[in-house]
Amino acid sequence: MPTLFGFEALTPSAVVLATLSIVVLYYGVQCVYLLFFHPLAKYPGPKLAAISELWYAWGLTSDRLPFIVHDLHLKYGDVVRIGPNEVSFATSQAFQDIHGHVSKGKGRFLKTDFYDNDDPNPRITTARDPEVHARQRKALSHGFSAKSLRDQEDVVHKYVDMFVEQLANIGEHGEKALNMSDVFNWLTFDIIGDLAFGEPFGAVEDGRTHFWVSLLFGSLIMAQMTTLRRKLPILNLVLPYVLPKGAAEDLKRHRALTREKTLRRIALGDTGRDDFFSHMLKKNTMPEGEMIGQSHTLILAGSETTATFLSAVTWHLLKNLECMKKLQEEVRGAFTSQEQITGDSTAGLQYLHGVQEEGLRIFPPVPLNLPRYSPGASVDGHYIPEGLTVSVNSLTVTRDPRYFEDPDAFRPERWIDEEFHDEKKASQPFSAGSRVCLGINLAYLEMRIILAKLVWAFDWELAEELDDWLHSNKMRILWKKPDLWVKYHPRTAA
Repeated sequence: MPTLFGFEALTPSAVVLATLSIVVLYYGVQCVYLLFFHPLAKYPGPKLAAISELWYAWGLTSDRLPFIVHDLHLKYGDVVRIGPNEVSFATSQAFQDIHGHVSKGKGRFLKTDFYDNDDPNPRITTARDPEVHARQRKALSHGFSAKSLRDQEDVVHKYVDMFVEQLANIGEHGEKALNMSDVFNWLTFDIIGDLAFGEPFGAVEDGRTHFWVSLLFGSLIMAQMTTLRRKLPILNLVLPYVLPKGAAEDLKRHRALTREKTLRRIALGDTGRDDFFSHMLKKNTMPEGEMIGQSHTLILAGSETTATFLSAVTWHLLKNLECMKKLQEEVRGAFTSQEQITGDSTAGLQYLHGVQEEGLRIFPPVPLNLPRYSPGASVDGHYIPEGLTVSVNSLTVTRDPRYFEDPDAFRPERWIDEEFHDEKKASQPFSAGSRVCLGINLAYLEMRIILAKLVWAFDWELAEELDDWLHSNKMRILWKKPDLWVKYHPRTAA
């Protein structure tokens, strides 16, 4: 046999065998380290999650990841390992430690590369650099101030009143059931369109779902795939063959429409109305590319999360008719006409407030764990080394009997009755700290006005019995809602 540098040359088969042996040995040693010597080795969880990102990829593509992680916490406890370098927490204190305001001298839990995408312009929801986020938040905050929201409330009323009329007309005055999982998107999409760009999408007026809504979910699928490609690069070989047909084109079209819509608003300049972009345009506080990025966030987060809340709370009220009756009595006893229902006049309705908070608690509109890098700090008494990922499963925390009495029950009274001793801070649907949702006040305003006007104008009826609407939801970054068929019977008094 020929020799090479004095050594006997290996045959091709021997080279392949040696290479495979080295690869197997490498991954074998790595698995042993991850299972027994890694800083997170002491935390329970699926063995596959401890040694590979394959477990997370399976969970994400199943559309059931929040429920899967919730079940893991029920099985293993407050801290569960869901990745080689990631643990999920399920305590109120962990949420405060990770997402609360940073005290002096302590490290900051920064957003992970989970939030990265192929858009070069950072958005307020995805910007990982705290300085970039702070700059963008300052530029956008004027449009979400108390004064701006008061000036913009007429826009909300315009579309809610039109929506009430359409429910009566298209619903044939209670004879025809409407799929509210779709119909609520008409309203929230039009409101955010007008508030952001000075023009609606025409969904309420047309009485049908705008085509852009379907594009949004196509773009969310692509966002999930971006996460998977980053965690498991080998998936790039197969993803083009398993992606839903048209998903990539939906994303391209969504981005093109967002750009077109934003540039049109920029071209309008000062419209004389204090909308989301007017202050930035006056002060020139954000470059054009970043404004386009913010538009993506406004369209998606500003419409879909509110529509999800409205669908969930509708289902809960119709499954708990005693709660519906109390809400009806409060709203109908407070007003003699629909015109009296405003942001200010509904702010003092205690039971309505309880319904809002309970709806947000029992089904958080944002389903995902929100991952952060540990700066090398303790999370609820557990020291997590620097660079490892931590997150909190809100679906578990808000259904924990340690924090909420009878947690699986829809009980708005818990938010207004002193007999309850629930730990209300365990429900944080809008996050907390410096990353708290900028649109929180707008969301509460919309929810109050919409619920109050629908309760005042209609008697609601669940047209199709559902055993568990909540667990029929699918996770596509946000919730992909199942059908919710409801009849709205106009009240004679209305």
